[in-house]
Amino acid sequence: MLALLLVAASMGVRIAGDGCGGHLTAERGVITTSNFPRPFDVPASCRWVIDSSSTPQPPVVIVVYLTQLFVSTGLTFTEYAYYEPDSPSFQLEPRVLHTVTEENAATTATVWTNQSFLVVDFAMDRLEGNHLRAADGLLDVFGINVTYNMHSAIGKLPDYSCTAAKCSLLGNCYASADYSNFWCDCFSGYSGKQCSMGPLCHPDSDICENNSTCR
Repeated sequence: MLALLLVAASMGVRIAGDGCGGHLTAERGVITTSNFPRPFDVPASCRWVIDSSSTPQPPVVIVVYLTQLFVSTGLTFTEYAYYEPDSPSFQLEPRVLHTVTEENAATTATVWTNQSFLVVDFAMDRLEGNHLRAADGLLDVFGINVTYNMHSAIGKLPDYSCTAAKCSLLGNCYASADYSNFWCDCFSGYSGKQCSMGPLCHPDSDICENNSTCR
C-alpha cells in the first residue's frame, strides 16, 4: 500500500482525532478520514472544527491545503464568526466557502478564511463513484488526508500548493513541515513537476516528432 501520509504528519504534527471529526486548536495539523488510504465504513458523517480563537497572536488566516483529496463529493467548508458545537444559537454568521464536486475536485488546491472558525463537514453514503482514480490501477485510495495551517494575517501565503490531481494522480502531494513548500513525489517511471511524463519520456530523449509532447 502506498505510503501517503504527509511529511508534516511524520514530523509530529497532530492528526485530527481518530479519523472522523474533532475540535482542532493546534496551529497546524492533518484532517483524515478513517482508515485512510483504505476503504472506510459507510455511511460516514464527520465534522472537524478548526478554531483559531485562542491563538496567542491573532488575527490569523486559516488555510486548508487539499493535498491528498481523493473524493469528488461529500466535503464542505463553512466559515463562522463564532461557533459553539453544541449550541446552534451560538453559531454565528455561517458562510459556505467551498463544496467539493466532480467539476472542481481536480482544480481547487486551497480553502481559506480570515474568520476564527472553519468547519469541515464530510458525508458519504457509498464509496463507489465518489472517488478519483488513476489509470492502470496505480492509485486506489479512499477518503481524504488534507492539511491545515493558521497563518499570520499579515504574512505571505505560499504561492504554490499541490493536490493529488495536480500530481496527475500519478504521484503523492507532500508538504514541508512548516507548509512553506509543496511538491509531487512521482510514482516509479513517471517524472515532471506534475508527474505528467510517462515511463518512456525522458528530458534527454527525443521520441516524439512534429513538435508533439511525450506523456
